[in-house]
Amino acid sequence: MIKPTNLKSKCPDCDADIEIPTDTEIGEIVSCSGCGLELEVKDIKDDNVNLQEITIEGEDWGE
Repeated sequence: MIKPTNLKSKCPDCDADIEIPTDTEIGEIVSCSGCGLELEVKDIKDDNVNLQEITIEGEDWGE
């Protein structure tokens, strides 16, 4: 049996298919080719990849 060269997931924002290399590790960042959203790989089980949108927190200048 031939293993797939890429895993697939869906973008939570635009629902585009995202191809993820099989050697991707938890914590890596992938980008959606449809909308450019950056996503963190949270979990990989079998052929299912759980992605979470990266949130960038602004600096608190004490205001």
